[in-house]
Amino acid sequence: MVPVMADPADLVGVPFVYGGRGPDSFDCYGLVMHILKCQHSQDIPDFRSTSDRASLAASFANGVQAWQEVPPAAGAVVLFRIGRYISHCGYMLDSMRMIHTWEDSGGVVIERADTWKRRTVGFYRYLGYPNAN
Repeated sequence: MVPVMADPADLVGVPFVYGGRGPDSFDCYGLVMHILKCQHSQDIPDFRSTSDRASLAASFANGVQAWQEVPPAAGAVVLFRIGRYISHCGYMLDSMRMIHTWEDSGGVVIERADTWKRRTVGFYRYLGYPNAN
């Protein structure tokens, strides 16, 4: 059964925990996974370790997963490069604001996506696995 969530903003303040998959704690990827599952009935692969984050970046480069680049808008996943890899993400609430969490945030927060402009890779919608039967 798919969990129900009326509004992603209801998650503001949920604590950050590395590897957190909710609903009592989240890391950035767990938060996006949870929102996509609740809002769009989409399951995205679970990447937990630093090497898995490198795999997430590689999945964009080699088409293992299908992600479509879109303009910043509600429902888009925004990806950020920190260091060499795509290693941070958020979920767009509208064309300007995102919900995300990271170690120094103290928990889930809403802020303007352009705050992270220098690190932004792009905005995407998850389409699944292109070769799935």
